[in-house]
Amino acid sequence: MKHTLPLYGAVLAGMLYLTPTTAAAEDISKHWAYHEMNYLITNDLMKGDELGNYRPNAAVTRAEFAAFLVRTLNLPTASSNQTFSDVKKDDWYYGVVQQASYYGLIKGDEQGKFNPKAYIDRQQMAAMLKRALHYLDIQTSTSPIAFNDNARIAKWAYADVQAVVAAGLLGGKPNNQFAPLAQTTRAEAATVLYRLLHLEAPVSGSKQYITTNYSQNYANVVSKQAGNNPKVDGAGAFTASEALVSYYVHPKSFMQDSPSYYQFLKLSTVVNNLSAKELNEKVLANKGSLSGMGDAFIEAGIQYNVNAIYLLSHALHETNNGSSALIKGIEVGLDQTGKPIVVTSDNREQLTEIKTAYNAYGIGAIDADANKYGAERAYTNGWFTVQDAIIGGTEFVTERYINQGQDTLYKMRWNPDNPTVHQYATHVMWADIQAKKIYELYELIGADATTNLVFDVPVYQGQPASVTLPDPSKRYALDTALAGTAGMVTINLNMRTYPNTVDNASIITNLPKDTTFKVLGENGGWLKVRADGQEGWVLDDYVILENGLQIVNMTIMLNVRSEPSTTSSIVGTVKPNGFIIGAVDDEGEFIKDGDWYQVIYNGKTGWVHGDYIVKNDL
Repeated sequence: MKHTLPLYGAVLAGMLYLTPTTAAAEDISKHWAYHEMNYLITNDLMKGDELGNYRPNAAVTRAEFAAFLVRTLNLPTASSNQTFSDVKKDDWYYGVVQQASYYGLIKGDEQGKFNPKAYIDRQQMAAMLKRALHYLDIQTSTSPIAFNDNARIAKWAYADVQAVVAAGLLGGKPNNQFAPLAQTTRAEAATVLYRLLHLEAPVSGSKQYITTNYSQNYANVVSKQAGNNPKVDGAGAFTASEALVSYYVHPKSFMQDSPSYYQFLKLSTVVNNLSAKELNEKVLANKGSLSGMGDAFIEAGIQYNVNAIYLLSHALHETNNGSSALIKGIEVGLDQTGKPIVVTSDNREQLTEIKTAYNAYGIGAIDADANKYGAERAYTNGWFTVQDAIIGGTEFVTERYINQGQDTLYKMRWNPDNPTVHQYATHVMWADIQAKKIYELYELIGADATTNLVFDVPVYQGQPASVTLPDPSKRYALDTALAGTAGMVTINLNMRTYPNTVDNASIITNLPKDTTFKVLGENGGWLKVRADGQEGWVLDDYVILENGLQIVNMTIMLNVRSEPSTTSSIVGTVKPNGFIIGAVDDEGEFIKDGDWYQVIYNGKTGWVHGDYIVKNDL
């Protein structure tokens, strides 16, 4: 039967009836650990030597720490079937070693020895403390640790160290060292046992809310994020307005405990007791290439100490429920320079080492060509099975984001420590969409009732009390690089309330063929125009512009340069198939320098190469 610590029950309650006496030994009266040692001494958990000294700086043996732990936990008398070849019945520690073994607190080595007289090191102490927490039925998490000497911690002890550090029982030493092989002193042993006695036991299924204050000013954060090419849509076609960015950046836009609030859930913890069978049946059934992959998600979560439910949500979102080309697999080979290239019918014969690559989390799948770049990244990382993509992709996400402090969906998307730097996605709703899916999965498998959830909510300087979600027509940014240009529609063309044919963008009017207009701005291949006294959006596939140059349909952005040379500085870019205004001379002819066209870009002159443009002029 499991037991709980204080104010839980027998341990502390049983000690409180004692009449406290103050330990007055000279060797602890001025020691840094006086309070903790005095507490254990007065409650008869730590004893002095025959001279009345408590030796705070003396090293502790494994037998002594086992005795401290048995007394601290107030373990019932028990006789273990485990016998250690180096523990004899006439040894003073025989009884406590038997008790500690019976209750699973200690283990021997491969030769069947306990090594009772060996000094206990910090990683051995961590292992015993972790078993004590398990005995007390106190749930632990294997949160990431970032000591400078992480690599020196033994593999067998690593998860134990993570658990006791996360629980607050052990911390680091100077210079951010854990010092796993350092001997433990009596003062240090007293300190961790004191912390164990005063540990607050979390309630299963509880929720904890913490806030983190950032030095960043809210208005500055929104301005920076709005200038970082955020997207209205998941496909990355339309740039979001500052008003829309403000709504999704503001933490108070999401009600506590709502599905959206799960974007603040700390992801740096393993969800215990997940069943692969249950995941496969309840979550991954009919999910294309992800079907039957429950074991892989659980293994990835345990291996990299990350929330497996988050991993499921992320993969389902990025792969369109297991149906995307990236998770079905895309062939990639190496060119003559050893660079991974997606295989096509035209280049297959020129490539070597062709393999099918898989990508579960959209890593490297940039908007310009998600399948190409995502598959080539997967090839580079060696993800040649769906399982590789799940587990290997988890390593990437945890090492690049979660272990770097970006351990919530919100932090991954908006990085409040350093806004616009090292952010995972461009879609403003990415964290919100993922959060709702995580909430749904928690509910579906009942993990919300058995998992302790911690929500970390940011607070910025100068943060307003709330912001309002803008109307759809106000959610799209307006790029004014083409503003003021005259144009004309080439077909009967609908003018809409905002630049999209989905989401119920209503038709304002129909512009007859050859209707002229003035450009107010651009977004995602749509122009905001004024025509016949009305303002709205038209698709730029069916217009021509005065002095307009249109970019040849490419998969890359076209650079605008300061001089007619590829070695000159880049002053901006134009999206594939987009427009730019050419500079003209007094006779209305485009100004050229060889194959280069002079252009007007954001009110200044620049140059684009003629190979990438066609004239689209009134």
